[in-house]
Amino acid sequence: MNQKHLKHLNQHFNLGQQVQTPERIHGGLLHIMWRLDTDKGSFAMKQLSKDIDLKNQQIIKNYELSEGIASRFVARGIPGVCAIAQSGKYLFMIDETGFLVYPWVNAKALDQHAVSEPHALKIATILAKMHCLNLDEPEITQPEFYTHTNQKILELLDKAESFTCPFAANLRKNQKNILAANEAYQNAIPILKTDIIVSHGDLDQKNVLWDSSNNPIIIDWESACKINPTYDLINTAFYWSGVTSNFDMALFFKMIEAYQKAGGVINKEHVVAACYGSFSWIGWLAYNIERSCVLGESEHSNIGIEQVSQTLATILRLQRVIPEVIKIIEGKL
Repeated sequence: MNQKHLKHLNQHFNLGQQVQTPERIHGGLLHIMWRLDTDKGSFAMKQLSKDIDLKNQQIIKNYELSEGIASRFVARGIPGVCAIAQSGKYLFMIDETGFLVYPWVNAKALDQHAVSEPHALKIATILAKMHCLNLDEPEITQPEFYTHTNQKILELLDKAESFTCPFAANLRKNQKNILAANEAYQNAIPILKTDIIVSHGDLDQKNVLWDSSNNPIIIDWESACKINPTYDLINTAFYWSGVTSNFDMALFFKMIEAYQKAGGVINKEHVVAACYGSFSWIGWLAYNIERSCVLGESEHSNIGIEQVSQTLATILRLQRVIPEVIKIIEGKL
């Protein structure tokens, strides 16, 4: 973000006179965040990644739609923050760069791999409330699934080797597991396309802030979509029970119980597909392999390299725990 961007953002959203230089807020995995302090208050400014094709009108429409969904959930009592609108629009474009502006909230996200029972159970309860609202969103007709053929996966493994990426050998070593996970994910999709509702779509640790009283505030609604609720629950429970680091099976099932106590309903016929749907991590793996395969170092590619290793470890962990998870859930329902 430069001074030209800042000037136009201030004017467009009527943010006031800045009182100090905008501060870069680190921690995001895709976009760039800034804090702006003005005489009217403090604001969080999201500068969208250059990987987002903002010449695509459908992508722009999706950003507008997701922030609209966020505002509707918040209006119905779901704790969250949505972007500031001007003339009915949320996204501001300048020099082919997109920005979203939010009120600043004094709260912090947990570590990406944090495992905390009190926090996790609150998330399970909120997810049930979101599902029970059953928001109507006619502009979203079907859930979206980002898939890759096994041939594409193999091409990415070849590319990682050609760029001598530090994770290339580990990918090749686990090629069979990666392809098996990809196939399991694609086989689950036909069932996951049924029984769909509107939800946040990416309710992991990085997308929930916690205030000083440990109250949650949901952010980053850009993945808001129509989604199978059983899949949404299981995927979210995997996140908050530590599947990216050290999986806590007991906490996973406590989240399932908390969801049900709050009114959430699990479709027994969809449990298997919902569990294997968690291999949607394949898409994040593919994206990060791609952005790691560049000449020279950059913040963007370094994050990609880190994420490939973490994502592969998560996929392998899921392969180990999913069979037991399915067995226990089906035994309880």
